[in-house]
Amino acid sequence: MNRRLLLPLMLLVVVVSGCASHAAAAAPPHPTPSHAACTPPPGGRCAADVAWPGPIQLSADGRRLHGVINCGGTLHAAETADTVTLTLHVGAMGPGTMSCARVDVGVRLATPLGQRTVVDAVTGHTVKVLG
Repeated sequence: MNRRLLLPLMLLVVVVSGCASHAAAAAPPHPTPSHAACTPPPGGRCAADVAWPGPIQLSADGRRLHGVINCGGTLHAAETADTVTLTLHVGAMGPGTMSCARVDVGVRLATPLGQRTVVDAVTGHTVKVLG
């Protein structure tokens, strides 16, 4: 599938089904709050980068960070020698779609987490890692 069509197709799926799929990709290494002005419709939400909501799970091999999120989203990781910076992006949802499934979202790291610190890109806070 053409990569240029993948993101618009994923956003369409979010709007129609009320839940997003997960994917892994690189994110900017520094916090980048969403500056787009949006007023969500009643029972909906705007597309935005949001804070990771609590601890995150680490796979047994140390290469996948994941957790369950209401209505899904896409998790991105920017890796350095000392830190892994996570960005959770949620898609826009129309009116009445906020009653949706909890979805496991995750990201595969290029190298095992090891002793690196996990940081939330939106808040700048350290994220507790379980597992």
